[in-house]
Amino acid sequence: MASGATRSSTHSGRSRAAYSLMAGVLLLMMLGGTIPAPLYGLYRQQIGFGELKITIVFAAYAGGTLLALLFLGGISDHIGRKKVLAGTVVVAAASTVVFLVASAVPLLIVARVLSGIAVGLATGTATAAIAELHPRGDQDAAAVVASGANLTGLGLGPLLAGALAQYVPGPTTTVFWVYLGLLLLAACALVVVPETAVGRDGVVVLTPDVGVPADLRSVMAGAALGIFAAFTLLGLFSSLTPTFLTDGFGVRNLAVVGAVSFLIFAAGAIGQAVSARLPSRRSAATGLVLLLLGLAALDSALVITALWLFLLATVASGVAIGFIFRGGLAELNRLVSADRRAAVVSAFFLAGYLGMSVPVVVIGVGSELTGTVTSTLLVSALLAVVIVVALGVVLRTFGARTRPVRPRAPSDGRAFPADDSGTEP
Repeated sequence: MASGATRSSTHSGRSRAAYSLMAGVLLLMMLGGTIPAPLYGLYRQQIGFGELKITIVFAAYAGGTLLALLFLGGISDHIGRKKVLAGTVVVAAASTVVFLVASAVPLLIVARVLSGIAVGLATGTATAAIAELHPRGDQDAAAVVASGANLTGLGLGPLLAGALAQYVPGPTTTVFWVYLGLLLLAACALVVVPETAVGRDGVVVLTPDVGVPADLRSVMAGAALGIFAAFTLLGLFSSLTPTFLTDGFGVRNLAVVGAVSFLIFAAGAIGQAVSARLPSRRSAATGLVLLLLGLAALDSALVITALWLFLLATVASGVAIGFIFRGGLAELNRLVSADRRAAVVSAFFLAGYLGMSVPVVVIGVGSELTGTVTSTLLVSALLAVVIVVALGVVLRTFGARTRPVRPRAPSDGRAFPADDSGTEP
């Protein structure tokens, strides 16, 4: 009897360790996607390029992310989570090496495409693995951890890069050497975590693989519109913060710029924790209402050039993003079957990164014609419409369906609880 209890305790401890390690891998992969954010001013001085080329470099990152999500989003359902994540670490390392030698815009573009591919591969794959590794099969808790690791990693990138660029020699290289070391830790973590993908057929087809099952499409519409709106505002803050602080208030300290950039991601992580016990419908709907208020505060801050209002908008929008992110991901995790999890989650992130990239590129191009504030206000007006539509779809579709029975995973002998008790409260 004691021996059985010991084995059970050991298995539980290993499950918790694997779950935590996978969350750490996701965090590190996300961190690499935002490291360059506070460094663009330095690149502009060293290489010599304007705002339009910065927009092009950002678009290269977005393009890499979207291509990975679109064409490779569900590949880990076929060949396994660990293989895909190992390839992701290699791609991220290649991107980092290119950043270390970048001396011209084309090299920056190559580096950003590669880092985008790494982020795109990691998001859906690691998020699916976290859901499958939760020791008790609690999909709501897994959604909180996955979304928290995602946003925390994205926030730590500019925080780390800004601090090292300001206080350590080699402002555009030191942070990438540090990141190479962190990638080595991620690779070591992948060696010890178990494979979780079930029913792998080994088939690799380079065609769009983020299809959503027909019975999930209405729910996905709400989740996708919500994360599109949330990540659009996240992209606006990420792109506007350095310019707003530098041009509006003369802030030249890169550590401060990185810390303010981190603020919205930190608020997002707090929002996810606060919303953890809320039903996904209430979490997403509350977040969308708060997001609309944050958007109004951001636009007002830009018009009157008020730093206090900009910081308030940052915190409010970050909390809103956390509520929306956690609510949408939890609802999808609740309903999707294991054999389509990575593809469905990748479709969710595809909508998010479309939101983070396309509007920012539009603002970058529009700023050359009308100025940054005017082009931002125009995009904000369109975003407000998307938020209202997303709120209506979420209220109509979330919590309306029961969850499927989850299959037993042969990789570890563990089953997800078959909680089919009915609709969400």
